[in-house]
Amino acid sequence: MQKQRPKQQPPEFHVFLNDLPGNDFNTIFRSLLPKFYDDLREKNMGEDGFDPNNCFVSGVAGSFYNRLFPSKSLHFVHSSYSLHWLSQVPDGIENNKGNIYLTSTSSASVIKAYYEQFERDFATFFKHRSEEFVQNGRMILTMLGRKNEDLFSRGCSYEWELLATVLKMVGVRNFFILSSYIYSL
Repeated sequence: MQKQRPKQQPPEFHVFLNDLPGNDFNTIFRSLLPKFYDDLREKNMGEDGFDPNNCFVSGVAGSFYNRLFPSKSLHFVHSSYSLHWLSQVPDGIENNKGNIYLTSTSSASVIKAYYEQFERDFATFFKHRSEEFVQNGRMILTMLGRKNEDLFSRGCSYEWELLATVLKMVGVRNFFILSSYIYSL
């Protein structure tokens, strides 16, 4: 006679959505979350004992370039298309006016300034997440990339050109994109 294993409790999930304090979480909670829970119920109710009522969603305001969570509290992190936003405008890019990204007209000093700012930000992001992860925690990052080493490859610059064109059309003269905000100088 084989021993029956005790039935395990279904897992509970706590999902944290992160954005800067000035952005509106209410829209997400009003429009996206009800559909998310409906989809979970429709697709998962009863399968493998997962109960969508065991999935809790919260908003966490703050920059992901700072600590957001207690030490050793995160099991999984997913960041999708956000790490290309810099924590601040790089020093030394004054001569890149009218451009919100690197272009073929960007000087070597501007390229270096962006590179160094990204390097600092990326290291800071990993430092903070490493403090927040439990042992053997996991992370998935989805980011823009290039197919080659050409900094000015057209592979991922179309969105920046379109945004720059629109900003110029509406009369914004000197601007930078910084952590999901557009700053006009």
